[in-house]
Amino acid sequence: MNKMSKTVRAVRSACSLRNRCVVKWKTSLLVVVCLFSAVLFSGCKLYTVVSNDKSNDKQGNTFYFQDNSFDANQFVESVWDSKVMPAVNQKAADIGQVLKEARNNMDEAGGKYGFRSAQEGSAWNFIVKGQGKVLKVSRESRAGTLDIDLPPYDGKTEFKIQIGPVIKGTAVRDSLDFIKYDDFKNQMVFAELSNAFHKRIADSLLNKTDFSTVEGKEVIFTGAFTFTSFDAVVVTPLTLEFTEGGS
Repeated sequence: MNKMSKTVRAVRSACSLRNRCVVKWKTSLLVVVCLFSAVLFSGCKLYTVVSNDKSNDKQGNTFYFQDNSFDANQFVESVWDSKVMPAVNQKAADIGQVLKEARNNMDEAGGKYGFRSAQEGSAWNFIVKGQGKVLKVSRESRAGTLDIDLPPYDGKTEFKIQIGPVIKGTAVRDSLDFIKYDDFKNQMVFAELSNAFHKRIADSLLNKTDFSTVEGKEVIFTGAFTFTSFDAVVVTPLTLEFTEGGS
């Protein structure tokens, strides 16, 4: 009888141990799934929300990185005056000429004026400059834009300029040939680099401009855009200067 009792206790102990192992295994699996989901759904955004608060930086947006050794905002500050703006001033092509030649042959125009880091068939990125008339200031959505008409003015929108606070795309980052994906640790860090460019543009340019007064004025600008279609040319500005005129 004692032998049978010992056997029963051993079986119960084994079952209890097995159940605890199953619970631990299921718990570990759940943790892994949750972590994977967090990474998956917090991945790379195709837009950046930038603060339009003109007070101190502590009230603005803060960006956090998976790789704490890399500060994208600091990196952008370090290259803005020494590399970014010199590249813009040197390479900016007249947007009217770019669009005209692109309508004839996009790849020829891209090879002449644009840049793409990936394989053949990927989108062309252009650094551009120009002067146009602001037909409309659109701020119905958070992705605000200016509708721009190029001379000779005919009252038709030929492209848009982003004014935030939501800045879409990665045109600024992707138009700079010294910014290479392989130089950064991973895709998330590379994505935050684009966010940092947008934050720099917002802080130094967009947040300091009163766009409620610019409709009907002329704008002299530099910026970048990624070509997707002629109906969706949207320039991310790097410089903006508004003047009276536009007749």
